Amino acid sequence: MSGTSSSVDYDYEDGGGNTTDAEYEALIADVLWPNLVERWFVAVLVAMMVVGVVGNSLVVLVVFSNKSMRNALNIVLTNLALADLLILLFCLPPTVINDVTKTFWFSTVFCKSVLFIQNTSVYVSVLSLVFITCERWRAITYPLKPPFFSTSHVIPAIWLLGMMLSSPEPLTLQLQPAQFLRPNFATTWGTQCKETWSQSFQRKYQLVQALCAYLCPLFIISCLCIHMSRTLKLSRVSMGRRHISSRKKAVRMLCAVVFLFALSNLPVHVYNIALSFDLLSSGGDEQEIDVNMVAIRKLAPRVFSYSSSCLNPILYSFMSVNERNFTSGFNIYTYIHVEEMRNVV
Repeated sequence: MSGTSSSVDYDYEDGGGNTTDAEYEALIADVLWPNLVERWFVAVLVAMMVVGVVGNSLVVLVVFSNKSMRNALNIVLTNLALADLLILLFCLPPTVINDVTKTFWFSTVFCKSVLFIQNTSVYVSVLSLVFITCERWRAITYPLKPPFFSTSHVIPAIWLLGMMLSSPEPLTLQLQPAQFLRPNFATTWGTQCKETWSQSFQRKYQLVQALCAYLCPLFIISCLCIHMSRTLKLSRVSMGRRHISSRKKAVRMLCAVVFLFALSNLPVHVYNIALSFDLLSSGGDEQEIDVNMVAIRKLAPRVFSYSSSCLNPILYSFMSVNERNFTSGFNIYTYIHVEEMRNVV
């Protein structure tokens, strides 16, 4: 999880006092305008957004347009797709714009809303993955036992818990204009969406976030996956080859999802912790700062983080009880709409 704030304040030379306010603002814009590396990252992130929006939208449409696919697992996967759509459509664009222009261009309400929706959606994805893993573990370890909880109760509880866990930080966010050497000068350039609590509290908060949204869920689902694999190895005699094969496939797909979760979320948590503990400051003269390295250091974790929302539809579709349903469901959905277009023409 990552917000739209940055801990950097900007100071600019006044050009000897011979520049007008408009010229001074143009100088600021030129300094903060995205460089080549940042523009490449923008292109990659836009492509990921398009792929992710299309993939997650198809998951939602296929499940809702086919009654036979509305089982408990597919409903949870659809819930995950909706959370990813929120991240890709509502959070990715303003966050990337803020990162590459070093400026938050929107209102205070939007400043709070973006981080709240993003963190809530991330918590929903994490909690849903934990729930799916627990249900898979139950089905393999105790196949005769009923599900732990009803899906109709779990989904609202997941969203409510996600909103509760995400609420502290947005309440403290405020827009803070950049500091300039020129007196009585104001511009939107350099404005930041920042927390107003102390730096020491921010450090503790980032550590708690990493623990609750990454380390603990990763530990739980990893242990469950290891136990499922061991259970299947010990059950070769009592189960038929067909059952063993199908369940092994399900566990392998779940392990792939766990690996994606671990890989995509690690960089952003490491970056946020390093930023809050001032581990990313150069410690030297401002002229020695490598702007390309700063851009890579900031935007690479974004790519990893949003890649999860982009790739989730592909992996989660294979986690379905019968993954062929997604393919056949998509074909039926496409056929119906093609026929409707033909009839209109």
